[in-house]
Amino acid sequence: MNHKTKNKMNRKVNKKAILFSLISVLFSVLFITIFSQSFSTNLEDKIPSSNIRIKVMDVYTRNFESYVESSIKISTYRVLESITADRKSKDFFSNFADFNRTFHDCMVCGKFDCSSPGSPQCPSGDPGYDLNSRIKNIANLSLNQLNIKTEYAINSVDIHQDYPFEVEIVVNISYNVTDNAGGYYAKWTKNEIINQTVSIIGLTDPLGYINSTGNYSRSIQRYNGPCEFDDSCWNYSTTKAFYESGEFRYYSNGTSFLERYWNDNTPSSCCGLEHIMNGTSLHGVDTMNSYVDHYYWSNTYKCVAINPNSPKILDITFDSDAVSFDTGSASRYNIVSYGTAICPK
Repeated sequence: MNHKTKNKMNRKVNKKAILFSLISVLFSVLFITIFSQSFSTNLEDKIPSSNIRIKVMDVYTRNFESYVESSIKISTYRVLESITADRKSKDFFSNFADFNRTFHDCMVCGKFDCSSPGSPQCPSGDPGYDLNSRIKNIANLSLNQLNIKTEYAINSVDIHQDYPFEVEIVVNISYNVTDNAGGYYAKWTKNEIINQTVSIIGLTDPLGYINSTGNYSRSIQRYNGPCEFDDSCWNYSTTKAFYESGEFRYYSNGTSFLERYWNDNTPSSCCGLEHIMNGTSLHGVDTMNSYVDHYYWSNTYKCVAINPNSPKILDITFDSDAVSFDTGSASRYNIVSYGTAICPK
């Protein structure tokens, strides 16, 4: 199975996972409705109605927080894909602050600027994918089905990365839950800081896709070969297998997933990723540049033939594919002896 077919299959798996998450959330809501109805019917002769109502509202409030947690994960995944698609025609963000503003607004309201009513929608095939729309759905459902009123405010949304194959979202949300039937038995007023970890597996790699010099679309798939935790095992065979897999591996001097949105080649010790690009899939590939992806897009080791002090580029062949390596990367993968200098000669 080639890596393109594998990527397509992995995308399908991730989409199914999201679908199952949605289904589980809907079942949770359905459970609340059924539970509230049976609770009132079976116990109303033994427990005062106020106690029954408070119990129902308490169950709803706890499930509301679980729903928000699931919604954060689903919305984050869709927002990141949406931002990547949009930046294809705009090039990279200028820095983290530039990226974070767009992420925050697309996440909260589904628009590029929440403060402007006329701001364009963040592109997505799912119009209600933003966090506000998802929470509003459950609030309307609770009002219509349980006669419970939910008022909320999303105070802040922050994204950061501490591990190579996942991002963490921190959402500060305030909400009030009250009885809309007029009983005023109880009121839940909370301010919660919710942390959710979201896998980046299956998301489109921003580096190759956003870059305007080529259409190199690859989804993030994690390398779990024999050298995943042992850099000493790299050789021609393992490097060739890694190249052919089209996967990404953790590399402490690589570029993190988030940094890839603004093409920052600052080494990320916690979260760096590395991928050896397939030159046959990249239109207009520059053979005088290292095919190690985070070096290619930043031109870190781009060779200038007329400059004898330029970084050295080697041509290493995997089957019929000629792959350009900077000598530093070729040394890390223990394949220098298999290379032929192409620039400068």
